[in-house]
Amino acid sequence: MKANPGWKIKSIKETVRLEMFADVHVSKIKKAKAIVRRRVREAMHEEYARVFDYQLEILRSNPGSTVAVVLNPKESAPVFQRLYVCFHACKRGFIEGCRKVVGLDGCFFKGAQSGELLCALGRDANGQMYPIAWAAVEVENKDSWFWFMALLNKDLEIENQGEGWVFISDQQKGLINAVSKVVSNAEHRNCARHIYANWKKKHRDQAYQKRFWACAKSSNRIHFNLNRAKLAQLTPDGARDMMQSGPEHWCRAWFKEGSCCDSVDNNMCESFNNWIVEYRGLPIISMFEAIRAKVTKRIQVNRAMPAKWNGTICPKIMKKVNKLIQLTEKCETIWNGKDGYEVKLGKHGFKVDMEAKICSCRYWQLSGIPCVHALAASQCGPDDIVSLIASCYTIEAYNRTYEHCLMPMEGMPSWPVSDRPRPAVPGYVQMPGRPRTERRRGADEPPKHPHKLSKIGRKGKCSLCGQPGHNMRKCTSNPNRGKYKNKKRKKETKQNEPRTSQRVTKGTSTGDRAQSSQQGTQQHSSHQGTQHQSSQQGTQTKPTSGRAPKQVNKTAPKDKMCKRPGATSRQRRTVSMFDELRS
Repeated sequence: MKANPGWKIKSIKETVRLEMFADVHVSKIKKAKAIVRRRVREAMHEEYARVFDYQLEILRSNPGSTVAVVLNPKESAPVFQRLYVCFHACKRGFIEGCRKVVGLDGCFFKGAQSGELLCALGRDANGQMYPIAWAAVEVENKDSWFWFMALLNKDLEIENQGEGWVFISDQQKGLINAVSKVVSNAEHRNCARHIYANWKKKHRDQAYQKRFWACAKSSNRIHFNLNRAKLAQLTPDGARDMMQSGPEHWCRAWFKEGSCCDSVDNNMCESFNNWIVEYRGLPIISMFEAIRAKVTKRIQVNRAMPAKWNGTICPKIMKKVNKLIQLTEKCETIWNGKDGYEVKLGKHGFKVDMEAKICSCRYWQLSGIPCVHALAASQCGPDDIVSLIASCYTIEAYNRTYEHCLMPMEGMPSWPVSDRPRPAVPGYVQMPGRPRTERRRGADEPPKHPHKLSKIGRKGKCSLCGQPGHNMRKCTSNPNRGKYKNKKRKKETKQNEPRTSQRVTKGTSTGDRAQSSQQGTQQHSSHQGTQHQSSQQGTQTKPTSGRAPKQVNKTAPKDKMCKRPGATSRQRRTVSMFDELRS
């Protein structure tokens, strides 16, 4: 249960049946699950109390790491608020082998604790994610992001207010303000997927999607204006709204050259959030330890990968280059005899300078990978393709990234004990609605289970007549059609039905209560221990307020009933039965 907080009752019952050969009732499983959850909460209190001990153990086992613990200043007693961790191996691997491109994002905790996890990710030479730092905060706002960015700025040794650096994130207001203050000279890109999700709310036509992404991936202003004009032909309002969303933050045409990154999305951080999704429901220290163990294994596995590679360039980069080489057959190249080339592809022409590694399409300058025009020009001259690729994509740079490894740590009982006060668990903030365990997928994203048939668009068949398009409730052959719309209304209608004649009339006094049977009528009233019998045999029961008088069978024989005023119908029937036997 600690490793899988979302373990369902049905799965627990099946596991107990297969492993322990016992068929346990669901109620007992629920009680056992509640007991285990209570013990997990107790363990959560213990882990929050040992946060400072965890800080000392990281600094002892991994010297040079950064661990920051912040308590809530608004509380009189020590209460946990934030925890930041950046291992020495992660920061040195990023500085020595990765590009100056950092992805920032946050995700919610799952389970009994409230808070959010902030992360900073880099990209290695093979284009894969490289975790740098992560932190637990109370909420994702301007203050928490400013605190996180200040620590990250110091760990990554960012100088000159981030000149030459690139930060990619979503449009979270607190994050945008924090980046603009801490690294004001850095290029801050917004994820185009989030831009498109907001833009699509007003312009839902599927035909607009292709034109939007063509604008986002246009590497120069000329191509951007051309694609924007094509979008304006389909939807003028959509083209106008797209320009109001700040294309300088999510379109390649406005990106700065030299970063060797042309990415317009923040999928690396989304992948990291999904990579650790099973640990986000654990207590604070267990969650950080699970992430540390997974990062350690990832570094160890990636460190051994270059032994299987050939050449000097990482395989994912060469795969992109090989795809571009196949497109060079459609290019027409003119060489001036030195380093200048004129390459025509369809109706468009481009200038290529092989010595300066420049192409007028700007893709080469943005990504560090030669574009199709540069590759077509290289086939006419003596240039080698490998020499045209930026040095940040070499296997040597990859080895520098994974040269540093995380050092092992002791278990919790062996940690040093801090003399600082033991913080308490922060208060849990209950969000409205049912807690979600999975990320909401966009309308343009593929489903999680593509082979599972959805109920959307399916037509069911009626169980009475077998015809499609309706169910049993709306079937014309159903005699109770339209009588009950749902179970709740059916239950309310059943409760509001008039009671039988054998029940005690509700709303009358003790002396006015009347009992009657289907065979005859005899009124018995009890007032201060005295019983009065009606002198007339054909009289009717006294009507109560708001109810019609009950009809009485005058010809039926009289029957003795239970004399107790509060007797139930079963007790009255029992007394009547014994009277018949006695007679």
